[in-house]
Amino acid sequence: MAKVSIIMPAYNAEKTIAQSIESIQAQTYEDWELLISDDKSQDKTKEIIQHFMSSDNRIKYFYNSNPSGAWSARNNSLRKVTGKYVAFLDSDDLWLPKKLEMQIAAMTESGKAASHTAYFRVDNQNRELGLKSVAKTVSYQDMLRKNHIGNLTGIYDVDQVDIVFQQAIGHEDYDMWLKILMKTDSVGILEPMARYRVHAGGLSANKMQAALWHYKILRSQPQVGFFRSLYLFICYFVSAVKVRI
Repeated sequence: MAKVSIIMPAYNAEKTIAQSIESIQAQTYEDWELLISDDKSQDKTKEIIQHFMSSDNRIKYFYNSNPSGAWSARNNSLRKVTGKYVAFLDSDDLWLPKKLEMQIAAMTESGKAASHTAYFRVDNQNRELGLKSVAKTVSYQDMLRKNHIGNLTGIYDVDQVDIVFQQAIGHEDYDMWLKILMKTDSVGILEPMARYRVHAGGLSANKMQAALWHYKILRSQPQVGFFRSLYLFICYFVSAVKVRI
């Protein structure tokens, strides 16, 4: 087996992080390391992580004394990666047991250096709100039109893509995956392999702000001029409206 380095930012996550860690420990693919970067939590997040560390040496903890947000926390962990693959899970989301196994098998079979899966959207009580389906393959051009990859489902091969750090911008996940897809297509697992927690009023729920962030990223893409970025933004906006309907 080749090791998977799992990146998890955490901040005041005492209510959810135990379930997130347990969903990683339940993976049928067992060669992994979990790199948790704590953004100066004020609750019992650290104590919960240390409890898991006491019986599982695959879990590593890093404390950020000068926190700057999830993007910075992820970058702190990315600098310490030792695995062949990099995957992401936030401290309030969950994986299903065969996620890593199925994705690595799909990457090996297809020759692609990245993979993503379908996932469930759930509320704070873990009740299903809907299913986010995915395409069998996502290219850079596909991703320009629409964000096809939920970050909690994504995994990529460091040997082929290299480490891709996140920027201090809104929609940093989308920006990161565009950079990854410049180097490889992503193979999709159509079966849902994760559960994404939707927080009412959170950043992920703020559609207007998300739209502005999305447009700025499109404008920053090489060889994507003003009119093309405007067209791509309209594609994104129409897709977002359909999701709300």
